[in-house]
Amino acid sequence: MITEVAKEQGIRPSRPLSIAVVASQIAITASPISAAVVFFAGILEPLGVSYLTLLAICIPVTLLAVMLTAIVCNFLGCELKDDPVYQERLAKGEVRLRGSQVFELQPHAKRSVLLFLIGIVAVMFYATAISDTVGLIKNPVLPRNEAIVVFMLTIATLISITCKIDTGEVLNASTFKSGMSACVCVLGVAWLGDTFVKAHISDIQAVAGDLLHNYPWLLAVVLFFAATLLYSQAATTKALMPAALLLGVSPLTAIASFAAVSALFVLPTYPTLLAAVEMDDTGSTRIGKYVFNHAFLIPGVIAITLCVILGFIFGGIML
Repeated sequence: MITEVAKEQGIRPSRPLSIAVVASQIAITASPISAAVVFFAGILEPLGVSYLTLLAICIPVTLLAVMLTAIVCNFLGCELKDDPVYQERLAKGEVRLRGSQVFELQPHAKRSVLLFLIGIVAVMFYATAISDTVGLIKNPVLPRNEAIVVFMLTIATLISITCKIDTGEVLNASTFKSGMSACVCVLGVAWLGDTFVKAHISDIQAVAGDLLHNYPWLLAVVLFFAATLLYSQAATTKALMPAALLLGVSPLTAIASFAAVSALFVLPTYPTLLAAVEMDDTGSTRIGKYVFNHAFLIPGVIAITLCVILGFIFGGIML
């Protein structure tokens, strides 16, 4: 849809596609039900930062950063009509316009989205009700993290039953494969990293503690490059955030740097990134000769940088 609308308006599709992909990755760090947020909130609570406070910082920070980056994206790359790759493809008849084609939703698509939204609202309501700030539910039988799992698995079951989902196709979905890859990273790399850090915590604190204390933004840099290799926000958070807090990094620094775990766009092999490249038949969203010079790198770096800066500002006000 993004590609077709952009082509019809004469807009370079790489501009909206690049920020859309980056936004979808950064949004994980502001999602109430994402594994990264749930885990991060769990290790922050003993330090006095609640789940709701974390969301109150991350949601506006990521939204504002993405919107500002979207403005910058309007000026990236030449105009579509001036792109030689586009002109070459257009001459060969490889660029197709949607025209009057009407998009048809899959059966029960609206119902599945509605059920998913109900699940998110239920999670937010329950987390608010059991929080120390509101305290509507005293001594809850089901803790927040476990409640999120129960709520979302229930919603997934309802969607599968009421929307007549072919559950056999779930195994082939890109999101399922990405999730399983993240599980492997959490069980393997994160566990290994945690074991190594705890075994050498005194030496690491001596070397890195003062450095992170004097230059707290370096945590964001470390998370950025780690996410590039681990390919998962949850795995990166699980692997490095506990170690960072053990080193004495303040909750403010950890929260401000949190968005950096979304640097999955650096290597152009992530499923959503590749899908965007395939969707754009104009060739404007392409991977360059040197691999890293692709349409997603600059918007991603800008968005994460803005998230970190805004995170320190918003976090400093709210914490």
